[in-house]
Amino acid sequence: MDRRRFINLAGCSAAGVMLGALALPGWRSAAAQGATEPQPFGAEKLGTVSQTDAGKVLAMDSLLNIYDPRVTPADVVIAGSYCGASTLPHVVRQGVRGVVAHDAGIGKDRAGIGALPVGDQHGIPVAAVETMSAALSNGRSMAGGVISFANQTATSLGVTVGMSAIEAATLMLGAPLRQPSETELPLDRRISEMIKVGSGRAYASSAVTNFPEGDEHAQDVIVWGAHMGAIAGPIIEKRRFKGCIGNDCGKARFDSGIAALPILNRMGIMAASVGTMSARIGDGYSSWNDGRISAANDLALAAGVALEMPASDAARLMLLA
Repeated sequence: MDRRRFINLAGCSAAGVMLGALALPGWRSAAAQGATEPQPFGAEKLGTVSQTDAGKVLAMDSLLNIYDPRVTPADVVIAGSYCGASTLPHVVRQGVRGVVAHDAGIGKDRAGIGALPVGDQHGIPVAAVETMSAALSNGRSMAGGVISFANQTATSLGVTVGMSAIEAATLMLGAPLRQPSETELPLDRRISEMIKVGSGRAYASSAVTNFPEGDEHAQDVIVWGAHMGAIAGPIIEKRRFKGCIGNDCGKARFDSGIAALPILNRMGIMAASVGTMSARIGDGYSSWNDGRISAANDLALAAGVALEMPASDAARLMLLA
């Protein structure tokens, strides 16, 4: 049985509002979620939670699922990903009308909601749900989240702070149709080797998915900008890393911001998170340079990783283990 010794440093924003009751399948409001996390979509990837003549509102555990063929430019997505600027290229590439994501504790330099101003620059309605109102990596939980922030493009469609994610996303179906574009807002594909210790290397990158599946990194550690939600477990396993460090995104509902830590412990992989206020979410280089450890799994703790330790020092200890 795993011992879950987690220490959370991050705070969260507070919407402080009540949800209206919406009779839509496959989700529960934040108020109704209680102490039990709704079942993520998992292998299903996504589900329709609202529909009008204009299009569908699709909830998904991660924006990585936006490329599913069931998603069309007429749709709006609610995703269990953080609402950072580095996630918005997925929205642009698929050409959907709008997106609702997680505010991830807001974070250093407000990076957790960095997609909002970028969305305005490209005419895309973007909104974020409040940190503790929904779980990361869980589309059903996200659909019941409470809106904490919305950009001007979204508010012009009627989106307001305090409404449910489904209400906001349904209003976004009134946005103009867009054309998918792979060049309008490119993904950050950078990967940098930061240090080498013996035969192992520590890398920094915005996302683990920048490394191809099947790569062999049994001696290496990755420090990335994205969250440590449950979806990070299988993604890391497919790249065979020795250790990893991501962002805790304010911990979020059901401890979902660090849910990958025990999962990776069972896989035999050292894992830790940096506090959302210590490093810019989505920026692996900020995680490396600025990040301070906020939580770690047992394998990482056994290697010497400790609370408030710089992420770069934690990565070095993982390489030495």
